[in-house]
Amino acid sequence: MRGALRPPMVGAVDSAPETVDPEAFVAEVRAELEPHLAAVLPDGPALPEGYLEHAARFCEALRRANERVNLTGIRDARGMARLHVLDSLVALPLVAGRGPLMDLGSGCGVPGLPLGLALPDTPVELVESRQRKAATLGELVDDLHGQGLAPQVSVSHARGEQWLDLNEVGVVLTRAVGDVASQLELLAGRKHQFGTLLMLKGPGADEELEKARPRLGRLGFAEPERHEVELPDGAGRRILLAFAGEG
Repeated sequence: MRGALRPPMVGAVDSAPETVDPEAFVAEVRAELEPHLAAVLPDGPALPEGYLEHAARFCEALRRANERVNLTGIRDARGMARLHVLDSLVALPLVAGRGPLMDLGSGCGVPGLPLGLALPDTPVELVESRQRKAATLGELVDDLHGQGLAPQVSVSHARGEQWLDLNEVGVVLTRAVGDVASQLELLAGRKHQFGTLLMLKGPGADEELEKARPRLGRLGFAEPERHEVELPDGAGRRILLAFAGEG
């Protein structure tokens, strides 16, 4: 079924978590990812050795963190594999080799963490303005660091635009943080701080872009590059809009 991807939920977890075998969960995520990686990345870039295992262990760390604070409404192995890992990897060809990444409004660490695992030599900053979510995300990243994963990934509790006032990156990534126009308005004054603003959007992206077009010139943005990917096994359609910055 084609349609919008399910947005993450926020807030505290109300019900007691069900008992899950961590290693079984890791194995299930790995099995869900393996047959679909080639479809998402048909032309590379190549993933580092051990990526399947590392991505599966990220999902398990997220599952455990989600028992404390509801970072995501996607809690099952199949959903995490498709809508967190594979959905993030569609951006890999557009960010590889472009310098440090900033995941603005990171929430549950997506797309920043799956991309950070795929680009182990690239610094990735997960920027989250909500204190409780940022703290839990920091614990999740510490958990991964303790397993020897994602050494270049760190977390900042800050508003994205304020973080950009003090930092420069190659790519700003956004997913589920507002419509096209509002994101452009927010970041127009910081274009000199990044090279590319890459929005990961659902099927409504074209309608949002059409509404934003009258503002592009005023805000100093050109027409974006548009890329479209169908996620495997009916998981939805992802449209990526890449706006050039000045950094």
